[in-house]
Amino acid sequence: MPGLRFAFVYLFLTSEKKDKKNEKPEVSLDNSTCVYIFPNGDRYEGECTQTDLGSIERSGQGTHISSSGIIYQGSWKNDCMNGKGKLTHPSNASYEGEFVNNQFHGFGKYTWSNGSYYEGNFVENML
Repeated sequence: MPGLRFAFVYLFLTSEKKDKKNEKPEVSLDNSTCVYIFPNGDRYEGECTQTDLGSIERSGQGTHISSSGIIYQGSWKNDCMNGKGKLTHPSNASYEGEFVNNQFHGFGKYTWSNGSYYEGNFVENML
């Protein structure tokens, strides 16, 4: 069908509780590991959690690789880059440091592909 797109989610559960009566595992997505392939070809592999509404969010440590080759490795919270991490562009330019809501925010180091760099504080993606 034209315009129809699919996303695939593979969950590898790392935490299970046993139901004492039936000895069946009770599935919990808290602190679980998942692989998620987005409709645009992006891929996330790492820790995830299930929200109260039932959706799955990136939470904890993980790696996101965009279809354009941008790689983020680091901390996630509320499905956003939050905490310490490293973002690398296909040009080999990179930022390593603190993120808040998907932005360079806090102390970090941005390195351009020619090797020059800035190290210091960032506020909402700005030096």
